[in-house]
Amino acid sequence: MSALLREYGLMVGVNALCTAVCLLASPFTALTDLVMVYLVGILFVALRGQRGPSVFSSFLSVLCFNFFFVPPRYTFAVDHPQYVVTFLVMLAVALTISHLAVRVRVQAEAAKRAEVAAETERLRSSLLSAVSHELKTPLTAIIGSASSLLQAPGAGSGRGREMLDNIREEAERLSRLVHNLIETTRLESGAVRLKKEPYPIEDVIGTALERLDQPLAGREVRTELPEDLPLVPVDPVLMELVFVNLIENVLRHGAGGSAIEISARPVAGALEVSVADRGPGLSAEPVERVFEKFFKGGSAGGGMGLGLAICKAVVEAHGGTISAGNRPGGGAVLAMRLPLAKVP
Repeated sequence: MSALLREYGLMVGVNALCTAVCLLASPFTALTDLVMVYLVGILFVALRGQRGPSVFSSFLSVLCFNFFFVPPRYTFAVDHPQYVVTFLVMLAVALTISHLAVRVRVQAEAAKRAEVAAETERLRSSLLSAVSHELKTPLTAIIGSASSLLQAPGAGSGRGREMLDNIREEAERLSRLVHNLIETTRLESGAVRLKKEPYPIEDVIGTALERLDQPLAGREVRTELPEDLPLVPVDPVLMELVFVNLIENVLRHGAGGSAIEISARPVAGALEVSVADRGPGLSAEPVERVFEKFFKGGSAGGGMGLGLAICKAVVEAHGGTISAGNRPGGGAVLAMRLPLAKVP
């Protein structure tokens, strides 16, 4: 409130200054020239304040001009009807200047805020990318060393082997998290160029399942992939990343004993693929929030909330859509539609 009162006070002060300048100049200039002085004052108010003070300044300028300079002076009476037209034109011009000036100022402020936000995001992405790349090499070494120790003749069994297994699994999980961070920064920066080719989606799914062989140990996976599925134009490397993240999401948040169900079918010029479970379902409201970056939905599970955000970015880069929902009878389903190649 105090800021708004200051703006109105500034407006009154500017009009008083314009009136003083016009009183000094009136013996030497025409009335039309005095109008210009008031218009400059209105422009100044509009560029500094909000719309209310600038509009009020337009009306106050017309009243001051009428009272101090239009015959008979120091009264609001008007001798000649032509001055009424002058007042209306002056008011219309003043309001137009006020509106345009306020809009320019608002746009400039919005552009400045967007620039600051973009720079902040760029610095954050650069930091994430740098840290992720620095972590990638030691994680690869840890995974390789743990795997070598497990395959060594003296690896034995019992507690020591269990600890090595745990080291390798957690290092692999952290490696996938680092990979997600790297891919996130690449996708946001526009550095990713899709290498699309007609590809069988069942091969992509199979490769993703192989990558998750250890985490999926003991977990039932049901696939419904008809043999006559059409080829879909995708970047197989990025699409594999999508399925890895979708399946990991089910492993992390779904019920431990429920089966993971993966199905695909052609639908109206697209291939619809879904990954579902019979776990507790999605608690986010609305459920589409699960695709927001760093959104975890209050889950206590691992992860940083990047996996599904990457899925959305990759699927949309392919011209497709992805959605989330709860299944009747319990469980969640993540479904995406990828456009099929047009038959010439």
